Amino acid sequence: MIKNILKIANLKTVFALVLYMFFRNENKAIRAYEIKEDSMKPALLPDEFVLASKVSNVPVRGDIVIFNNTEKNIDVVKRVIGLPGEEVESQDGSILINSEIINDPWAKSFVDDFIKIQLRADEIFVLGDQRTLSSSDSRTVGPIKYSECWKIRVRYWPYYRFRMYD
Repeated sequence: MIKNILKIANLKTVFALVLYMFFRNENKAIRAYEIKEDSMKPALLPDEFVLASKVSNVPVRGDIVIFNNTEKNIDVVKRVIGLPGEEVESQDGSILINSEIINDPWAKSFVDDFIKIQLRADEIFVLGDQRTLSSSDSRTVGPIKYSECWKIRVRYWPYYRFRMYD
C-alpha cells in the first residue's frame, strides 16, 4: 500500500501541489485550470490540470495561454501563433506571418484559410493545435489582448504527464 501511495505522491506531484498552495492567495498570481477541450491534443488532454501565471511580458510564439472567451464566458486554452505588430493569415493550409510561411510544428490538423489580420501592439493571435476541432480561437473571436492571458507553467495532473513549461 505504501508503494502505491508513493507512486501517486511522487516528488513532482508534491512539488506542484506545494507550489499551488503557496501561490494560492488573494492576488491570484497563479491559477489552477482543468483542461476541458480536445483542441490542444496531444500537448494537453481533457481532464488534465495545469497551473498558469498572469502574463506580464509579451508571450513567445508557441506559448500556451488561457484567456476568457467573453462571448461564451468560458476559459479557453490555445497556442500563441501571432505576436504584437505582426500580420497573420493562412493560405493553402499554411500560416503566414508578415507574408512569410512559418514553421508550425504544433499543428496536428489542416488549418482553413483566413484573411489577413493586423495585430496591434497589445494583441496576440492564438490557435488550437487541433485546428479543425478548435473553436474560440482568433479566427472566430479575433485577436486577444495578451495582458488578459494566463501562461501555462506546469501540467501537474495526471502525475505521469507532469511537465514544466518555459
